[in-house]
Amino acid sequence: MRPADPDDIDARFEALVAQFDKDEIRRMTAAAGSVAPPPGRRRRPAVLVMIAGLVVLVGVVVLRPGVLERLGFVRPAAGGEDLVISGAVVARPGPVLTPIPDGEEGLFDHGPVPAPAAGPFAGTPAVDYADGEQGLAMPAARALGGLTEKEVGQALQRVRRLLSAAHLDPATVRGERPEAFARLLHPRQRETFLRHLDDSGPSGTRSWLFSLAPDAAEPVGDVVKVSGETTVSERAGGGVTIGTDYLFVHPVSRTGAPLIVTRVVEHHRSEFSAYREGGKLVVWLEMDRSALFGANCGADNEFVHPRFPGDPQGARPSGEPVDPYDRASGVSGKPRCPAALGT
Repeated sequence: MRPADPDDIDARFEALVAQFDKDEIRRMTAAAGSVAPPPGRRRRPAVLVMIAGLVVLVGVVVLRPGVLERLGFVRPAAGGEDLVISGAVVARPGPVLTPIPDGEEGLFDHGPVPAPAAGPFAGTPAVDYADGEQGLAMPAARALGGLTEKEVGQALQRVRRLLSAAHLDPATVRGERPEAFARLLHPRQRETFLRHLDDSGPSGTRSWLFSLAPDAAEPVGDVVKVSGETTVSERAGGGVTIGTDYLFVHPVSRTGAPLIVTRVVEHHRSEFSAYREGGKLVVWLEMDRSALFGANCGADNEFVHPRFPGDPQGARPSGEPVDPYDRASGVSGKPRCPAALGT
């Protein structure tokens, strides 16, 4: 018999069976097939011992038949099967044992993984955000900076449409040509935007948009969660300044692998001027800045490259990780993809 090991089930079975000699096991097995003994209080201990021994024997046969072979009660038959020679035993279905993974992955909780039915925003603050354009809430229009209430209202609606075209339009998000956004720009600004759309570096205007890199990722579903606010203030020299501060939460999957899903949180801030020029209302994009959480850094273009589990390290953001769902953390613009606590 092997040395006792508290974690070795074979050793524990052998130690238990060893308490009975071979003649006793044969006697209990034979007795199991005989008629029940006459009733009587004085025979009850013997009956209990016999039942206990039978349970041990059946357990050994069902769970560890190799133990009986080593004890001489099972020998290989001519055809290769195991032949039990100590009496007929009926093996009833036993428990289904689930194997424990080898290594540390079987010991640690890696955090909840939402089921697909729970949706791509489960477990994040974004689950309570508005869907798409519903999250682009505009303040009430009022006469300000020499503009009428109607003109301020028109400026706010133009800003809302520009934000939607830049961050929610399906074609733009998929990385296609952003026609919807370009049409909404002032003609002079539209020309500049399109001329530098494919430039790399600071002069590139693709960074004004949320556009996934071609063949790198694709949107999951048709919902982008949005939360934030827009403010209006009087502009020096006439007109108004419209400031926007929004979070856009994009669920994305690796191209060709729809089950590999992650989220990119875009914290976007912009500033628009609205004023009269030649009797017409002008809405002009003055400043546009975004921070992308859950994206890879160091790309040679301004497309968004989501970071998926298992991706190579690549160029990683520097600095102290921040909560991507906290708009108070600010948007510095450098780097465009700062370190995040998680998306």
